[in-house]
Amino acid sequence: MLKYWNNHRGKPIKPSFLLEVMALECLHAPFNGRFEYEFQSAFSTLADRMFDTWEDPARLGPPVSDMMSQGEKQTAVNALKAACREATLAIDLARQGRNGDGIKAWRSLFGPRFPLS
Repeated sequence: MLKYWNNHRGKPIKPSFLLEVMALECLHAPFNGRFEYEFQSAFSTLADRMFDTWEDPARLGPPVSDMMSQGEKQTAVNALKAACREATLAIDLARQGRNGDGIKAWRSLFGPRFPLS
């Protein structure tokens, strides 16, 4: 879903493989929480760690993070922070009992393939 979010948002993180590399280190199973909070946390954590050096897991080339300039990384941070805020909004809508609006907020965040039911 993170890669779909990235595509839906105009690919602020390039290459999208960087999301996979970051997820390998930042996201740890078991995921016992609710998906809403897992994604809110993922967006926040990835934003906080965007400027870290992310090595090629196969060690066949330079760090994957070297493919983005500092300016591109800042754009990605901004997009990830905005996504975290959007996730917070969706969570708050559900807390208010506005489940339909919450689901629509998730769909707005992730794109048209996010189910409305």
